[in-house]
Amino acid sequence: MIRSHKIRLNPTPEQEIYFRKAAGTKRFVYNWGLDRWKWAKSQGVAIYGMMAAKKEFNALKQEQFPWVYDVAKDVMEGAFQDLGTALKNYFDSKSGKRKGAKVGFPKFKSKRSSHQSFRLNNDKFRVDGHTIRIPKLGEVNMAEALRFSGKIMGAVVSRSADWWFVSIQVEIDKPEPIVFEKESTGVDVGIKALATLSDGSEFENQKPLRSQINRLRKLSRSLSRRQQGSNRWWKAKRKLERFHLTVANRRLDAQHKASHAIAATYAFIGLEELHIKGMLKNRRLSLAISDVGLGEFARQVCYKSDAFGGVTVKIGRFFASSKLCSDCGYVNKELTLSDRKWTCQGCGVLHPRDWNAAKNIEQEALRLVVAR
Repeated sequence: MIRSHKIRLNPTPEQEIYFRKAAGTKRFVYNWGLDRWKWAKSQGVAIYGMMAAKKEFNALKQEQFPWVYDVAKDVMEGAFQDLGTALKNYFDSKSGKRKGAKVGFPKFKSKRSSHQSFRLNNDKFRVDGHTIRIPKLGEVNMAEALRFSGKIMGAVVSRSADWWFVSIQVEIDKPEPIVFEKESTGVDVGIKALATLSDGSEFENQKPLRSQINRLRKLSRSLSRRQQGSNRWWKAKRKLERFHLTVANRRLDAQHKASHAIAATYAFIGLEELHIKGMLKNRRLSLAISDVGLGEFARQVCYKSDAFGGVTVKIGRFFASSKLCSDCGYVNKELTLSDRKWTCQGCGVLHPRDWNAAKNIEQEALRLVVAR
């Protein structure tokens, strides 16, 4: 299996200039390749792959773009690789070969709004303790050592707020299955609690953005009052970026701790497949749903359970987990979103909404396994 470790870098001012050059070079090559692809399409050329575009760029770069030699060769190759992946995803999505939400046609990357990043091939950099050696740059200090041991597959250097990070992909052996404490559980994710399990345990929803919403309004107001492009505008923009990164890190920290605890405890996990995009259309709940990160939490539970040797099963989104009585099977069709507890008219049992849903999810997931 392949695992990634994202580590913060501590570059010197000169090294940070190199990072910016590399990110700018990647953006230029990506836009150049996309422009050439559109030109070829307009000329009626049916096949104009990234290999052809890369070959054409290599023939021109020494004369027209000599500054690309200031950075590693991997930067240019990674740009064409990313563009090829973006085009493939678009056409696969258009033809129905790609699962999930539809992907739009690639767009030109802007210097102001685009995410700054570039790729490094596995044979061009070295990792030694708290140091990574990058071609044409030298050794750069890392905040921590690489936690995985195995074959390094590649790396991506990216910028978030004022910090630079490197995400190193490592191919590792799948660990031996662990001995689980409990056999099975159902997980009901929501807004009141991040996750409610069928045995009654809960994981708190820390609401990292909601708890700091006033701070967000203050920083956004400060940015809007500055003249765009001025020094004070950039300073306010960096403050807002640091705030969003801190909120995202707090959310990820809570998700990783909860998902690890669930995946390492239960051998069989039942999850509900939610239509997150449709849920976000509710303007009253969209902020709360986004603040939880339901999709990312479910993804973490699935891959961590698989790594520990467990099994996860997702039930259909239309299964009435909240309205169904987990004791007698009675369906409460009048249940509303504001009803946190309800009494079953079939057996008279008082059900906490989330706990009852978690028990139904577990039972349905077990039934699906037996049916298969």
